[in-house]
Amino acid sequence: MLSRLFFGILVAFLSTFLCFIMLHFSKANISYANGSNTQSKEFVKRVEKNLGLDRPLLIQYRNWIFKALKGDFGISFLSGERVLKIIKERFLNTLILSFSALGILFFLSIFLAFVEYHFKNSFIEKIITFATLNFFALPPLVIALIFIFIFSFFGHFLSIGDIEFENDFFSRLKHLIFPILVLVLSHLALYLRIARNLIHECFSQIFIQNLYARALKQSDINCLVLKYCLGSIISYFGATALNFIMGTYIVENIFNFSGIGFLLIQSIIYKDFPVVLALLFLSVLFATLLSFLSDIISQILNPKLRKFSFV
Repeated sequence: MLSRLFFGILVAFLSTFLCFIMLHFSKANISYANGSNTQSKEFVKRVEKNLGLDRPLLIQYRNWIFKALKGDFGISFLSGERVLKIIKERFLNTLILSFSALGILFFLSIFLAFVEYHFKNSFIEKIITFATLNFFALPPLVIALIFIFIFSFFGHFLSIGDIEFENDFFSRLKHLIFPILVLVLSHLALYLRIARNLIHECFSQIFIQNLYARALKQSDINCLVLKYCLGSIISYFGATALNFIMGTYIVENIFNFSGIGFLLIQSIIYKDFPVVLALLFLSVLFATLLSFLSDIISQILNPKLRKFSFV
């Protein structure tokens, strides 16, 4: 357990180092953050010197990492505010969006997996497979544009834009509908395939066949199958947490959703190093924590998984 946590922190720092190198050699510059691309070279050099960006690459990263180990992620080049303060202001929005979409995706995958098993080789199964694979084949940007185009006449019901300007619960809920739909549909085929394989495999086990021979109700058998497979499904959801978080960041930027993802993309565009590195570092740690917790929950639900854990 401790070694897994150590490697998670190591991967987080390695990710920040690679990201720092790529940002350093990108063409963007913090000097153009005011929207003008006609800044003089002298002005650009003066800004870089004031921010310490004229120093050697490794020295810049060393200074950042020493401060990060003490819990100080620096000050944003764009806003001049503390990085942790900016992240705290937007973290709740991203947390609500990602966990809402992940919860719907979890229950919908399990439900559709049972539907596909009980309607095996039927028209219903083919429709589910066709729909989910088609959405999975499309990038989130395309799915978002399709939904915006189709549901644009529901202007008073569905909203797109910055959620920070809304005060009441229902207005904020309107802003969540489109991002959640895009996240669920773009990931559903993959998670459904995993849940379906695990559930179908469980139904073929001998002890499940014995339950049919004892004439148990189908609902009771479904509950036992779900109990047997739930640990493995949760473990897989935790293992893919980082991929889902990155997908959430992309969807936030598409819908101008005021969250961590929108902040990350804007910071990358203008090379706001402190914000980008802090968000990447904390995202990897958060994904590692989710994976770790999912493994613990899966072991509690299915003790047979303990000998396979932390490998």
